[in-house]
Amino acid sequence: MLLSGLSPFLGDNDAETMNNILHPNWDFDAEAFENVSEEAKDFVSRLLIPEKCSRLSALGCLKHTWLNHLEEKAERQQVQLKSQLRLQRYLATHRQWKKHFYVIVAANRLRRLQEKHPTNQT
Repeated sequence: MLLSGLSPFLGDNDAETMNNILHPNWDFDAEAFENVSEEAKDFVSRLLIPEKCSRLSALGCLKHTWLNHLEEKAERQQVQLKSQLRLQRYLATHRQWKKHFYVIVAANRLRRLQEKHPTNQT
């Protein structure tokens, strides 16, 4: 729920929710989890295993790859965010330039059209 905002067990009513808890049959909704790493999905999957002996222990959680090398991952994410911001700025500037270009093209066409067919002004 913390990664996607969705409960893996939520049903249409209390009975359905209870059934989903007792008989888990969940998956990672593609849209809700599109920005969630495979490591994070693996971590969550291992926590939702119904059999306690197969589920990740506290020590297993601490050793999981998703919770390790956090500084490197945070730095990579910052680099990714910075490059995404640069790309967004470039695209916004490009769109503005394109709008201005089309305004100039339209103005030139109107000017040429007016030169070919001058109106009589008295």
